[in-house]
Amino acid sequence: MGMIDVYGFARDDIDAARRAVESALSLRMEEAAESDFPGCYYRVETPSGRCVQIRRNSPPFIRWQGDPSNRWHPAYGLLVFVHGTAPESVAQNLRRVPGLSFLEQKGTM
Repeated sequence: MGMIDVYGFARDDIDAARRAVESALSLRMEEAAESDFPGCYYRVETPSGRCVQIRRNSPPFIRWQGDPSNRWHPAYGLLVFVHGTAPESVAQNLRRVPGLSFLEQKGTM
């Protein structure tokens, strides 16, 4: 079982969030289409096995909560998920991103 770190932006501007995360981590994220919902999210998977995603905090993306009408962290319009190798180095860099808050660490299947 792995762990995933969850961060949140109170704002809803996914492009501004992407630019801020890219700058902090010195990487480029790619746009990906949502399979269950119209729209996109941003993700990057590095050769070292680290994965970072930025997703809108809307009901279709909160599948593991059980109640799709209930947002996971209601005060946050965007969620940033970090999992894979070296999450500590990512966390250290993400602390510098204005408006980004650490929300929780969660186990994955």
